[in-house]
Amino acid sequence: MRSRSGFTLVELLVVIAIIGILVALLLPAVQSAREAARRTQCTNNLKQISLALLVYEQAQGLFPPGRMGCDCWDADVCKGNKDSQRPGTSALAMILPQIEQQALYDQLGWQKGAVYPADCNDSTENGWNTGLAEYLKTRISSYRCPSDNSPPLSESGTAAVGSYALNHGSRGPSFGIDQVKVKHYNTGVFLYRGEISLAHLRDGASNTMLAGEVVEGDKADSSNRWLIGSRHTDTLRTTDNPLNTPPTKGVTVDLYNNKVNGAFGSRHSGGAHFSFGDGRVTFVSDNINLTLYRALSTRDQGEIVQTP
Repeated sequence: MRSRSGFTLVELLVVIAIIGILVALLLPAVQSAREAARRTQCTNNLKQISLALLVYEQAQGLFPPGRMGCDCWDADVCKGNKDSQRPGTSALAMILPQIEQQALYDQLGWQKGAVYPADCNDSTENGWNTGLAEYLKTRISSYRCPSDNSPPLSESGTAAVGSYALNHGSRGPSFGIDQVKVKHYNTGVFLYRGEISLAHLRDGASNTMLAGEVVEGDKADSSNRWLIGSRHTDTLRTTDNPLNTPPTKGVTVDLYNNKVNGAFGSRHSGGAHFSFGDGRVTFVSDNINLTLYRALSTRDQGEIVQTP
């Protein structure tokens, strides 16, 4: 009689169990490696944004405004501005040439006048500029963090959203939507219409945030459309609320029936990435002291800080 060699049922079960254990051990390592790669790309994106802002500042002598024009304020720096002179365009749109998006920048038609102007009912502009509809949906890979799992378009499907916002300062929802303290004269680097230079960062460029991460940019409560600059939401955020305060939580203000908190945040565990005026990118912990966190968002308040 000839004997047949082969695995018994018990042996097969043992082998399967061993493979299962190995997979269970390896999976966290694989996931960790993938997240590390995503974090590296996210850091590189912020680095590219900060360098583009610095190149723009070097060429123009000033950083681009957080929002090119006024809202419906008709005093101070906004006195006499008609609707068509109140563009809502963000600083991220102004640095498109510096991130190798010159063609898109040219297509926006800057030479033709205001882009996405505010409608203040003065009969000089027929509502919002719908001519930009196709450009509003344009996705910019450098403005999306790979760890950001939110949809690339807003809930309405009308605009592409990003994962990064600029530093508007420390005055957030606690100050409402004040034209002076919040919009035009906040404590950060990017303001409504106003332009700040590196020389204005008297707290030190290395101690002043330029940009950071945000989450759920597709939602109305935390909207982050890259082409538009708007207080507490689109591309302009503050340190009023602690880092990674979830949307609609913390101190909020009603904005068109939405509860906005203007907070920075990320999908990375334990904190979020921020770029600073010296061009570096740093991971800031959720546990950062709130006073220090706010100090890092002010440009000339005279705080003595030790950067993370």
